[in-house]
Amino acid sequence: MNKVALEFVRFVLQKNPNADDFTEIYDAMSRAACARSFHNLGYEELAMAGISFSLLNTSKLEHLIVKARESLPSK
Repeated sequence: MNKVALEFVRFVLQKNPNADDFTEIYDAMSRAACARSFHNLGYEELAMAGISFSLLNTSKLEHLIVKARESLPSK
């Protein structure tokens, strides 16, 4: 699993603590990529890190979200 991809998802989760379901997190990730709010990385750069916003790859993205959540400090 790419470290940058994991850090990006952690960043999004921390910025959106009330995002509970996949669609809310996906939307928050899309906004962050569009705004380049994580180290100025956009869709292309995040794709190179292994993050695909394609709806055909949602299972991979869901797995990444689970791993990122597991690595966050407990509340």
